[in-house]
Amino acid sequence: MKDNQFKEEIKTADRNYEVEDYKRKDQVSIGLATTHEQVSDHYMSGEYIAGNDSAEDQPAIPRKD
Repeated sequence: MKDNQFKEEIKTADRNYEVEDYKRKDQVSIGLATTHEQVSDHYMSGEYIAGNDSAEDQPAIPRKD
């Protein structure tokens, strides 16, 4: 049982963003697509202010209990 769970965890941790993630409904794909969209939007905005990365300014990352 533990061996199968470990293999699934490794498989999940080894995932990278793929275009198809926008169409998939599993939690990992949704997270990868969302993160890709956020990074892409930030990159395309072209604005970065060094030193303005305090944790208080960042929204909390939603976690499943």
